[in-house]
Amino acid sequence: MGLTLENIKYKDLLNDISYRFSRRRITGIYGENADVLVDIINGDNNDYDGNVIFEKSLIDNNFYKNNPTLVATIDPNPFFYTNRVEDECKFNLDFRKYRADDVKNKITSLLNLLGLDEEILKRDINTLSRSEKYLLAIVINLIYDPEIIIFRNIFDGLDHNSRKKLITLINNLREDKKIILITSRDTNILYELTDEVVLLSGNTVYKSGATDKLFTSIELIRENVIPMPNIIKVSYLARTDKKVKLSYHKDVRDIIKDIYKHV
Repeated sequence: MGLTLENIKYKDLLNDISYRFSRRRITGIYGENADVLVDIINGDNNDYDGNVIFEKSLIDNNFYKNNPTLVATIDPNPFFYTNRVEDECKFNLDFRKYRADDVKNKITSLLNLLGLDEEILKRDINTLSRSEKYLLAIVINLIYDPEIIIFRNIFDGLDHNSRKKLITLINNLREDKKIILITSRDTNILYELTDEVVLLSGNTVYKSGATDKLFTSIELIRENVIPMPNIIKVSYLARTDKKVKLSYHKDVRDIIKDIYKHV
């Protein structure tokens, strides 16, 4: 099963949005109204027409109140309610009414995965860098083991090493059969990271499907509705301008190998 949207409509921003988000898939959402759709999915916006269904349960106004650990929305500019990191972790767990014997071990494991020292738990949140606050928000929102995990504008403000660690974490979450949604204004990120993508244009779904097929679609490239990922552009220009039949790849190292093979 998974998370299903049925004919979602909201003002003039979303019209007849239908899609099924599956477990063990990383799904990207691209478009100017992506955050509006996320607010409906995570329960921040209940003023819409249509249905949001998790597994076989219809989500109504009280669903997330009765299931406070179901969804996590992670923002690169998080808001915190307390002053100390340790207090913030406890506050969020209490708010979600989450109890487990292995909480301390889970916090330690998440910190280690993201390259954060355990000493951060004793620090004042105001002393953290923007990147550390973002990584802290990830830790806080994954402690309670949510089923639906949403990353808004993923990677905003993260350095290269933090990006790599987050990618590893997300791939682990996929293997744990989580429903993972990612929004980004950067098609390069969506092409690299996702298994499937929903492209919003105006107030509706313009295209959706497997990332590899969608971003390498000649029709989509020619229509130029969205920016072409840079690594796709290299192969496309080689094919059209230089008549060199490079394959489409996600890793630049594979492009280099392909160039040596054909040139």
